[in-house]
Amino acid sequence: MKKMKRNAARFVSGLLLVLMLVSVFNVKTYAASDYPYGFDFGDTVVSMDAGSTREVWFWSRYNYTYYIGDHTSKDTYVECTFKKGTENIKLHIGKDETVKNVFFYFYIDEDPYKNGDNYASIEVYVQNINQTPAAPSDPAAAALMSYSGNNSAFNAYYYYMNYADLRTSIGANPDALLSHYTTFGVKEGRIANRIK
Repeated sequence: MKKMKRNAARFVSGLLLVLMLVSVFNVKTYAASDYPYGFDFGDTVVSMDAGSTREVWFWSRYNYTYYIGDHTSKDTYVECTFKKGTENIKLHIGKDETVKNVFFYFYIDEDPYKNGDNYASIEVYVQNINQTPAAPSDPAAAALMSYSGNNSAFNAYYYYMNYADLRTSIGANPDALLSHYTTFGVKEGRIANRIK
């Protein structure tokens, strides 16, 4: 009888251990959200090339809306239904996108949670960004692209386009831009070899 009770206790302990392990390893993870069961994503961090589209599995307990953080392309957007339920949303990154980390924020769009605090996000690492800007319509700015003083550390056009204060104070004078960069810009940590 004692042996039977001991075997029954071992069996129950083993069963509890198995149930505990199953519950621990079978947990569904949700995207970072102030309302933890509002959204779930197949991926919360993805890498995409500029000019590409990617489908991501998405679930929302409520109707929702979205907002895109810092981005530069009108062709960076999301295709979605805005309705609760499960769907594959399409993330689009514009071919001319220059921001390296684009965040897509999803917000609950139903009362009582419609206050902007209940959200989750997908972060996109944008790859293969084309750093060569389109030719400017201003001929003086266009001339900066072929300035003879341009090198791997300094490009008069990039320096001009990156800083509104220089466009106002110096204008499209490549020699003056180079002089400003070597005298002040380097010390100030200004960027002159790419569009920031």
